[in-house]
Amino acid sequence: MDIFCKDIAGAKLNLMGILRENGVFFSMPCGGNGTCGKCRVRFIFGAPKANEADKNILTEKEIADGWRVGCKAVVTGEFAIEIPSKEDDIAVETGFGNEEKSGDSTSVERAKETSDNLVIVADIGTTTIAATLVDCENNKQIATVTSVNHQRSFGADVISRIQASNNGAKELLKKSVEDDLRHLASKLGVDFDNTKMIISGNTTMEHLLQGLPCDTLGVSPYTPVDISLHEFGKYIILPGISTFVGADIVSGIIACGMDESDKINVLIDLGTNGEMAIGNKDRILVTSTAAGPAFEGGNISCGVAGIPGAVDSVTINDGNVSYTTIGNEKPAGICGTGVIEIMYELISNEIVDETGLMDDEYFDDGFEIAAGCIFTEKDVREVQLAKAAIRAGLETLIEEFGTDYKSINKIYIAGGFGRKINLNKAAGIGLIPEEFVDKCEAVGNSSLEGAVMFAADTGLKERFCKISKQAQEISLAESASFNDYYMDHMFFPEV
Repeated sequence: MDIFCKDIAGAKLNLMGILRENGVFFSMPCGGNGTCGKCRVRFIFGAPKANEADKNILTEKEIADGWRVGCKAVVTGEFAIEIPSKEDDIAVETGFGNEEKSGDSTSVERAKETSDNLVIVADIGTTTIAATLVDCENNKQIATVTSVNHQRSFGADVISRIQASNNGAKELLKKSVEDDLRHLASKLGVDFDNTKMIISGNTTMEHLLQGLPCDTLGVSPYTPVDISLHEFGKYIILPGISTFVGADIVSGIIACGMDESDKINVLIDLGTNGEMAIGNKDRILVTSTAAGPAFEGGNISCGVAGIPGAVDSVTINDGNVSYTTIGNEKPAGICGTGVIEIMYELISNEIVDETGLMDDEYFDDGFEIAAGCIFTEKDVREVQLAKAAIRAGLETLIEEFGTDYKSINKIYIAGGFGRKINLNKAAGIGLIPEEFVDKCEAVGNSSLEGAVMFAADTGLKERFCKISKQAQEISLAESASFNDYYMDHMFFPEV
């Protein structure tokens, strides 16, 4: 719990604007519309009068105790606030078996002495950013670190960020991600300004880093400004396929070796944008579905990123709840793996039915997982929408490719929670087909892994460019099959 104090000498200013200017960032899934309540803060003194957002989200007691919805709070004069959690200590498995580890001074200094070619490789995700220090001369990974993407203070999804950029926040968004990259370079023990960086990420994130206009990203025909493999200042920007399928999927395809395989494989990125690919060395189809950030803890009442204290696994037996948290710390919220497990347990214990309706006993106040951590009917709906979008996108891709479950060799599951996803429970809520459980391999951050491969072998340039140009995108908005699959998979399966 941090304290922030400031005197603005009588001016009327938005609290979140003041905090941003001072390097304090909040996750605001609603994009600052005052509807999600994730940016709530408690005023120690100087609290503004409660507004409609406060009254809609907070209880009378909370308001009396000084709590306010931060994005709608207008402050004047001197004030002090308590900041509950900034999600800075996110814990994410970043690659194919590589746990996050900050570079100790010895290993970094040794790398500096023995190599003239140190590169930072970064994957800029909508929710998190991961960076690896690579010794290209000796083909070594020195260390890997992660951070929350503080652009979350402009909204949880790419659409919110596109709108913010178009409404005048382009330079703020660019500065935000550069500040995050600078911080990660510091954690890696190298100088940000003098170290080359290789960047992978979705198309919107790469546009925002470069300060490119986003006007055409959010309106039909959704045309990106530049998704080629190119240099931008100190950065090498890896190529994407389209506005909605970016360099993160190109990197993932290469990391999994899909483009060189004789067999048909599938890549599913369980991130905010729900990107996925199917194919082999002869043909690759890709698509993106608006899954939302539920599987990364976003838009969930008590959802958080993978920070210490995040509930990451849950079991319910006869109404008794047992859970684990990251780092075995006091519960601070629910992260993506916890969301999947809670959903499965609620269904298997008949607390939620196949339509997503929560039992009357819990409908109004939610089901308590731990002190201060509840799962609500609204949360059930968020998961329902997300899993239906992912599953319908997958089924549509399989149909468009002209194959079936039996003919698919392997399904690579990528995403911020790495190999910690419980595949049986994921299948139990209908996120993936039951037939796929034994074929699944959870690979963590395949975008970062592919980018690291590029850093170690620039001969991969041809493969990256070939995929970006030849992969065929399937538009789900124009697919009647997708709509049918989506409605079918809104229902939860029997457990």
